[in-house]
Amino acid sequence: MAKTIPEHATQIPWEKGGGTIGHWVKQAYIAMRRGLDASVRKAGMTTTQWQALGVLYHKPGLTHSELEKHLDIEAPSVTSLVNGMERKGWVRRDKSPDDARVKQLHLTPRGLRLLEGVRQATVPIERAIAAALSEEERETLKRLLRTVVEALKEGG
Repeated sequence: MAKTIPEHATQIPWEKGGGTIGHWVKQAYIAMRRGLDASVRKAGMTTTQWQALGVLYHKPGLTHSELEKHLDIEAPSVTSLVNGMERKGWVRRDKSPDDARVKQLHLTPRGLRLLEGVRQATVPIERAIAAALSEEERETLKRLLRTVVEALKEGG
């Protein structure tokens, strides 16, 4: 006698538009990350390198630990990231005027040129989102996602 498979076991919840909020946030992130990865890869860098250069552009002189917090990655990863970007001539480490043991990170002219060259990496992604959502929907989505992030930070 053949065993009958329950209907709920034949379809993954998100195949019918269901699933959890976490699932859909992750899917949106993956789709956006793929597009961004492809854009920055053309310039010979990773998305994390691009993000780090962007942070240092806006906040020159950050220390390793400050960069770690902005990128939300572990200290060994920041060290490896900075070492690689320094080898490529994109960043330099300067002694802090307050404490010679502390190194501050700055973009080099080469790093700045590279960043400016890929500054528009998010444009195709933003255009796709703009085509899919109205301005009001985009603002609502950003507000809701900020609320979720803050709730998870407080609860976690």
